[in-house]
Amino acid sequence: MTTTTIITSPASSTRFSWEAGPMHLIPSPLARTGATDDFTVTATEMAMVHNCIIRAFNSIYIQAPHIPTRDQKSFIAYMMAAYQGLEAHHDGEETFFFPEIEKATGETGLMAANIQQHAAFHSGFHTWGAWLEALQRGATPYSGNACRELMDAFMDPLSVHLADEIPSLLALAKYGDALPLRALSQAEGEKVMGALSKTAQLPLFWANHDTSFEGGIHHFPPVPAPVAWVLREVFGRWNADWWKFGTVGFDGMPRELLYAGK
Repeated sequence: MTTTTIITSPASSTRFSWEAGPMHLIPSPLARTGATDDFTVTATEMAMVHNCIIRAFNSIYIQAPHIPTRDQKSFIAYMMAAYQGLEAHHDGEETFFFPEIEKATGETGLMAANIQQHAAFHSGFHTWGAWLEALQRGATPYSGNACRELMDAFMDPLSVHLADEIPSLLALAKYGDALPLRALSQAEGEKVMGALSKTAQLPLFWANHDTSFEGGIHHFPPVPAPVAWVLREVFGRWNADWWKFGTVGFDGMPRELLYAGK
């Protein structure tokens, strides 16, 4: 058995257990520099997606040993949404976003390091996913300790990747107008998010996007307010019992975890 190492990176605060780790939140390039060019904005939006993932996986890791029997079925569904959400995000990068970046720049292999970082955690990540599928089939009993052990196998390399991808996108600024990075990122986001279930997967991101992060400066996700309201308040409440394990409420404000074990 291995133990997940906390990746040292500054968090916005430690008011809540999930802000302290195991993975730390990623400061946005926008908050650090104030720049509003397409490369900074794209890297900032990616940091927001990654922070949703970080909050979700932290919430799972912290709560897993403390889930009462009555809530295990809902917690398993919450974990599956996190698994499927991250899988879809990285599939979208590898099948569309990264290839399109390489096509636009004319540099084959430009994003190879990012893909290699995906590969570094995929084995353990997929083993965890197979365990979740077995739980849903009733083929294995729920165990919070087993959940943590399986997550220990991939959270370190996942954390490294989520942090490293942000400066790798900023570094693409050297290509200037030849690389329409924002447009490519938006197209990839539409493909991925459009394919996710609006009631069983997409709300995972709403349940873990802190609208007060970095002083509330971020307009995220970059969709019109009425669309955001429908996604959060209508579709998000369809399986509300799943999202109660998230790090934020339906109002987008951060909160302590339901089963933090304190």
